[in-house]
Parts: sequence; structure tokens; C-alpha cells
Amino acid sequence: MDSPAVIIDKAPLFPLPNGALLPGELLPLHIFEPRYRKMMEAVRDGQGVIAIATLLPGWETDYHGAPHIAEVVGIGRVVKDRLNDNGTSDIVLHGMTRGRVLSELGGELFRRARVEPILDDEKHPAEIYRLRRGVLTGIADRLRTQRFNFDITAGFDVGTLLDRIASSLDITPEQRVDVHGAVALDQRAALVLELLRERKHRQQLIEVIPSLHAFTLSMEPRTGSRPSPGRSSEFGA
Repeated sequence: MDSPAVIIDKAPLFPLPNGALLPGELLPLHIFEPRYRKMMEAVRDGQGVIAIATLLPGWETDYHGAPHIAEVVGIGRVVKDRLNDNGTSDIVLHGMTRGRVLSELGGELFRRARVEPILDDEKHPAEIYRLRRGVLTGIADRLRTQRFNFDITAGFDVGTLLDRIASSLDITPEQRVDVHGAVALDQRAALVLELLRERKHRQQLIEVIPSLHAFTLSMEPRTGSRPSPGRSSEFGA
């Protein structure tokens, strides 16, 4: 199941404070609690997926039952799995997509839920173009360099680009949760462009732009640079 599009009936839940797994991201985890060791047995016998859930505020003092979690979770596939001699595990999850918890299931030591994968909005081509243009010109506005180039007509997935950018930035756990919970593309775009107002985030983006060539982003050499095609943003001042 490389890109789940149907409901996962018994997805193992792994709740974490400020837990967020963005699509395309790698998340290393050390599994040591008995209930999560049991969870790993189920993962290995099942589909190999885990849903990373965000614990809601107040979980530290929630002594009655399972602490509340956010509705939106990150569905990840286990791509590395080392079972240690002491029964603990060191794993790496690869984020596949966001998911929405429909209901939780009881009867086991660890938590499970019915999870529906969340696909990015299906928009009219004109709306997709507007969104892509707003993101690309917004990035250009914030980088403030004529070395930055992009192709506004390219047909890449703008939601994937936003997630790639967010996962490359050294942002706070709370900011990561906000981006992860931004199911609507317009909201996600506004959050990512707001993050790029910080100088350190702009510098981090410049450093990873060479890896974003599939999205038509590039940086011209310092000599012989040419202006980039656009300097206005539709996602906030």
C-alpha cells in the first residue's frame, strides 16, 4: 500500500505530544513501552503502517482512559525495522498521507482506529493554477533574490511541494502540527509562506532548492543570474 486511498479499518495509533508526520517525511522512533512492543507485532503481521497522532492539550493530566488526540493523523509506512535483543525496536516511518480518524476501536493493549486517508482538494484547473502561482510568487517575494527561478506553468502537485518545504525547515513542534493539520491547501500555503518570513527559514529553503528541481525550483549561479518571473503573492501580506 504505497499511497492509501481507502479506509484503514484497524490502523495502529501512536500518539505523541506535538506528533506530526508530514507526507514524504522520514520519522525515526525508538519503541520500548510494552503496549507499543505489542503494537509492533501487529504492524509486522499486518499492513506495515502506523498512524502518528497528535495528543491534544491536557493529555498530561488525562488519567481517565485514552487521552484525546487530534482528528488529523499522519499515516506512515515502516521502511526500516530493527528488533533489538531486549525486545525494543528502532524503526523509521515514511509519511504517505494525512488521515482522518473516523472512530477508535477498543479491546487491545494499544490504540487502533478506523482511518480515512485525506487526499488534497480536487480543484478546477484554473484554481490549481491560481494556487500554484500564489505559492511560487510568494516564495519569490520572501527570498528576495533574482537568482531564484521557477516555471509557473508546470503541472506539479503544489500540496506536495508545501509539505516538502515545511519538512525541510527547522520549525517548532507546534508549527509542524499546524502545517500537518492544514488540510485545505490555501491554509497550508499561507502557513508555509508565513514561516518563510523568518530569515533562518529562507536560508534553509535556499539550501534545499536544488533538491526541489522536480517542482521547477532552481537557483541560478551567482554570475550571469537572471530575474525570476514574478514578485507578488496571493497568500497574505
